[in-house]
Amino acid sequence: MGTQGDRIFQITAERGFPDPWLSFGDALCDEARYATEAMRLIAVARKDATPANQDAVRAQLQKKADNIQHCADILTQVRHDYDQTGMWEQLDDKARRLDIADVLGTWARTQELHPYPMVLKSLEFNWTYMKEHGVKAFYEMTSEYVGKLIQNTATWQEAWEREVTTGTVDRITTVECDLNSIEAPMHCNVCNKTITALLYLDE
Repeated sequence: MGTQGDRIFQITAERGFPDPWLSFGDALCDEARYATEAMRLIAVARKDATPANQDAVRAQLQKKADNIQHCADILTQVRHDYDQTGMWEQLDDKARRLDIADVLGTWARTQELHPYPMVLKSLEFNWTYMKEHGVKAFYEMTSEYVGKLIQNTATWQEAWEREVTTGTVDRITTVECDLNSIEAPMHCNVCNKTITALLYLDE
């Protein structure tokens, strides 16, 4: 156990996580960060409903919208580049040869703090999906997911405008949109660990 995983970890320690996947993962972490700050600002604006406080929420949600669109743009560019270079076929070959249990065993040394280890579950899902459907299909699915996150932010913006206009607090939409956002790093920041294992598999 750990033969492939140890080697991948060694290369990652030397080189880091490669771009554009590092930038993509970091931006998806920001999706959660912007949501957390939006929740804080909303709490402030609900206690003291001044135009300045309400505008601060609008500005934060717009930052969030701009960030998730940036994530979508990164993914669109990568998918185009990989189409042009034939990278998908190379990655499919590596996905077939990846020993999921072996690499998960390496990650499990540090990622089993909770009885339901979300990072390990996410990695296992990602690699299994790639083996069964292909790496390109995985990132097509990921693009669809990011599109849903874009709509999630738009829904939140619309809900906030209704709240400001009507004075009726919409706690449910706020919580739903926040939960969707804070879940994103467990998929798309973990995603850059998923692809790194393939990229470094033969190094």
